[in-house]
Amino acid sequence: MQTLKYFFKILNYHKMVLLIFVGLFVGLNIIFTEFGGEITDVFSPQSLNIGVINRDDHPISDGLEAYLGGLHSIVPLEDDYTAMQDALFFLDAAYILIIDNGFGETFYNDPDSAGLTNKKAAEAAAGFYVDGQIDSYLLALRAYLSAGFELERALALTGSHERVNVNIIEREHIYGASFYFQTLPFVFISVIVLSVATVLVVYKKEELAKRMDVSPTPKLRRQTQIMVGCVVCTLAIWVVFMVGAYLLNPPALTSTVGLLQVINSLVLAVVCVSLAFLMGQFIKKAAVLLAIVQILALGLSFISGVFVPQEFLADGVLAIARFTPTYWYIRAQDMLAAVSPTIGVDMRVFLQSIGIQLGFAVAMFAVALAFGREKRVS
Repeated sequence: MQTLKYFFKILNYHKMVLLIFVGLFVGLNIIFTEFGGEITDVFSPQSLNIGVINRDDHPISDGLEAYLGGLHSIVPLEDDYTAMQDALFFLDAAYILIIDNGFGETFYNDPDSAGLTNKKAAEAAAGFYVDGQIDSYLLALRAYLSAGFELERALALTGSHERVNVNIIEREHIYGASFYFQTLPFVFISVIVLSVATVLVVYKKEELAKRMDVSPTPKLRRQTQIMVGCVVCTLAIWVVFMVGAYLLNPPALTSTVGLLQVINSLVLAVVCVSLAFLMGQFIKKAAVLLAIVQILALGLSFISGVFVPQEFLADGVLAIARFTPTYWYIRAQDMLAAVSPTIGVDMRVFLQSIGIQLGFAVAMFAVALAFGREKRVS
């Protein structure tokens, strides 16, 4: 067991760096989960102070003004450029809509040629929020008129403010745990790959390799002990993060969905140790290893949906991401995070994602063995 003992001796030599990484990521994961994983069961639309300069005498223009008045507080403004600029500068109004003369008649006859003018305050997001509401109103009115409704009836239907009761479905308190597991690919690649590959890089040093070759310990036994060290190191890191997840939200982790998330994370850990084993065959310097690990962790996380949800990523990015194991981890994780009393677990998606991740792990391990054997022969 001398080789295994030396494995942990090397690991112990780098323990401060590794402990900092583990502690930092566990702490950040818990903080992000606590502050980023809360779901409120109340939604209230934002009401702003806006101004409306209505220069048109038409039911459509008056209806638009009344509609905005029901959503926001309309502040009285003079139809003067200086007055409008002062209102925006002093934040008396976050948005000013200007309805020019003839807008209503133009919209009624040819909606495509009708246009509105607006002025926004420095907080442009509020202005775009009102723009969206105006577009929605005009699109709905246009639909009613195209369907043959009389103008008065179309305006009444478009301008009605109906309240919709929204009920938040109870999801067994799994959201916080889901957020925690969502970030694990970046964490595992950074911590597991760095920990395991750092030791393997040391074993690849020429002087140490020659010394081991002349030792009485058989080569197969030495390699087996190194693999045992890699597995033990990986499992120890995985257990630390699973304990963190359990302490954060025990009910979520003991549910069916939680157990599947644990299995998914364990498979990801296997992928990471295979990646570490592969990198340990190619890289000779610890400084280079650290740089490559961080680039891999960030790159794979961004394109596979760890930091940005997959539904927001471009098709081209997702096409590339499908050739990475982290994409399939996130695919399974997204499916599990969507489980509710009305949406069950899709075991086909889960097993497919798990199988592809294991396929990546086997492929990387095989490439590492083939490269190591070729290098020894040469």
